Amino acid sequence: MHLSQAYTLLGDTGSAHQAQEDALALTDSPSVMVRALLAVDTAACLHVDGDPSGAAEMASGVWERLPATYREGLIRSRAETLHRQLTGRPYALLGEALAS
Repeated sequence: MHLSQAYTLLGDTGSAHQAQEDALALTDSPSVMVRALLAVDTAACLHVDGDPSGAAEMASGVWERLPATYREGLIRSRAETLHRQLTGRPYALLGEALAS
């Protein structure tokens, strides 16, 4: 999971996607938080690859499905980092989700 984030931050989305798949394959039942963190990494990769709308939609969807008790700490930090990188409608969409 952490390797996914490292590759995402480096902008190496191909390696990030592989690390995300590997992280999910390493466990039979990944936790809610692991799945959410990996999905936010995938959303960040979408942004890096030139799809800010897809990134905002994916991150917003993950956020909205996440139980309220899980919406702090690392997951919030990663979602807010993505939010700061967006502009226009994608920025507004993710901002609305984060404010809920």
